[in-house]
Amino acid sequence: MSDNDEWYLKSHKPSLRGWIFTQMTLGAVYAAVVFFGVIAVILIIYAVSFLLPEDPFAALAPALSAIV
Repeated sequence: MSDNDEWYLKSHKPSLRGWIFTQMTLGAVYAAVVFFGVIAVILIIYAVSFLLPEDPFAALAPALSAIV
């Protein structure tokens, strides 16, 4: 074995392996943010749907009878 087995620990220069790991980790984080963001938007829309009336025209019936 050579004395140069741990060259990446002896130098302060960043290695290509570290750069690749950083880039792939950032990509995974961005993908996770987008993925969970889309799920959060879908869940928020689903939760808002419970606040709305089942029949959208039911709220207009009293107003229409008052006009006519």
